Amino acid sequence: MSHLETRLRDIDSALADTAPLPRSNGELVFEEPWQGRALGMTVVALERARIPWSEFSNRLAEAVRLHGYDPDEPAAAAYYAAWLDALEATLRGTGVDLR
Repeated sequence: MSHLETRLRDIDSALADTAPLPRSNGELVFEEPWQGRALGMTVVALERARIPWSEFSNRLAEAVRLHGYDPDEPAAAAYYAAWLDALEATLRGTGVDLR
């Protein structure tokens, strides 16, 4: 198993109870390239800032809840919009300067 596969398994495990990654037939769903980039950016940012995935997971669950459900919005687009909100809130909450 590659490092990436191991890391993705860890991320899946951390998010499973609160806001699991969107999947179809077991594969990650990215409707637009920016969504995959958002996931990758988050992995790097959390690792470099030494922020546990559990902290991000809690903020992601809250961001998904606040984003709400719009039947006209694709599910992955809604999820990753909330994902970016959660990343920003997580970094701000741990004192990372986003300027």
